[in-house]
Amino acid sequence: MSTSAMALARLASACRHVSACAGRGGASTAAPRSFQKYAPRFGSAAAMGVSRRGVSSMPVVYVSAVVEAGGGEGVVGGGEFDGEDPQVVLQEVTKKLMDCRRRKAAANAVDLLVSLGRAGIDPDLLAATTCLGACVAAGKMDLAQKVFEEVFDKGVVKPDEIVFTELMRGHLALDPPAWPRVMGLLNRMPSYDLTPTAQTYNLLLAKCADANDLERAEELIERMNDTDVEPDKYTYDAVKKRRSIRSYAKKVLLL
Repeated sequence: MSTSAMALARLASACRHVSACAGRGGASTAAPRSFQKYAPRFGSAAAMGVSRRGVSSMPVVYVSAVVEAGGGEGVVGGGEFDGEDPQVVLQEVTKKLMDCRRRKAAANAVDLLVSLGRAGIDPDLLAATTCLGACVAAGKMDLAQKVFEEVFDKGVVKPDEIVFTELMRGHLALDPPAWPRVMGLLNRMPSYDLTPTAQTYNLLLAKCADANDLERAEELIERMNDTDVEPDKYTYDAVKKRRSIRSYAKKVLLL
């Protein structure tokens, strides 16, 4: 069984566990709109463009029948996609994943991603990120974290900055915001050969502005300056609602 297939099988198990917990009264928290606009959305032309440029088509992996009632070893199949072109299947599943994200259907999104493993097809960056986005949109951060661990941490798909900003957005939407997790993700980005840009910092600064968290905003602004992160045209918008944060950003970042 391939690494990809095993990771997706573990993800299927995690989804069942989360669904069972939700059935016992687990709550979800949807992300507020106030700071969503400072990072690209999945399904948008910008997000899809980044994904298409940032990852090449991944090879088909043949898996054994062990994976969740999959097809016979050496065959692209598992019943539902038997005999179909892998790239066509991936495109169709990705469209369904985008619909899941719009509907905030986290469990359905994970099922779709797992179905690729059953068919012996590795997900690409867009499919995996859209699945993660569906979990975040539904407020299922435990499941979103599991998607990140099994798909991106395990090396099934190499993440980009959008993956991190989407996961950060979900943690920031919690009450209270999970800042330790957010900063942990920010610190881990270089280990994936990723350098945080203004796109990431704008999201975090907007949340600081929402909460009037001057101390944290100052730390982030200083970090931007120390690591030579150039502000972009949205950085001012992220901080403009709070005069104290706006003034500090203008002073340090020369907005």
